[in-house]
Amino acid sequence: MNIILVESQSDLVELAAEDARTQHIRGTLRLGLGQPLYVGVLQGPRGYAKMVRDDAQGIALEVEWETRIPPLYPLEWILGLPRPQTAKKLLEAGASLGVQKITFFDAEKGEPAYAKSSLWKEERWVEHLKLGAEQAFATTFPELVRTASLADALTSISPRSSCVALDVYEANISLGAVALKDTPYILALGPERGWSADERTILRKHGFTLAHLGERVLRCETAAVVASGVLLPKWIDG
Repeated sequence: MNIILVESQSDLVELAAEDARTQHIRGTLRLGLGQPLYVGVLQGPRGYAKMVRDDAQGIALEVEWETRIPPLYPLEWILGLPRPQTAKKLLEAGASLGVQKITFFDAEKGEPAYAKSSLWKEERWVEHLKLGAEQAFATTFPELVRTASLADALTSISPRSSCVALDVYEANISLGAVALKDTPYILALGPERGWSADERTILRKHGFTLAHLGERVLRCETAAVVASGVLLPKWIDG
């Protein structure tokens, strides 16, 4: 954790002894009384804190809050639902990068059993978004959406978006060469088995450019991060 996330904004934050955040502060950060650290409210501001109590009941932190909330980038991911372990990596990576929205859809070539994972029950996926935000020293993380198909996933995208889909087989242009004008950028990746013919047709009808990252085939979580690294400078420097 590069920041300790808390549920609400208060000038005095108290954490119980059994709280995982307390154990992290004591065991990993090894902070003592008066020493500083950063805290943040989920989807809210960050604050500069110092420890003012450390006893058997837990710890207490005095906080001076910032007014600025760390922004998210105008980049959205639309992803064919992968195996749960890969989905966890994508959630954490997307939150760390500052992706605005992540939509997982049930792909035609996907494995139906993946949708039944416990990851998608009782909002367990939220913990992985929080982990990504903590790693990035941020408090904000992506909106998450689950849909039953690619067609459903594309119904909510802005008509002025710049849309690109990674495709190993039919793309004839590299991602870096794609001309992107409007934000948000929409990046679509199929499942491990790739796009179906019908899904490629749907992408093209919605104005997606099929692009590649070179000759090597990357894992979904690697491709998403590499592609985002190509797209974000276009917005940041533009």
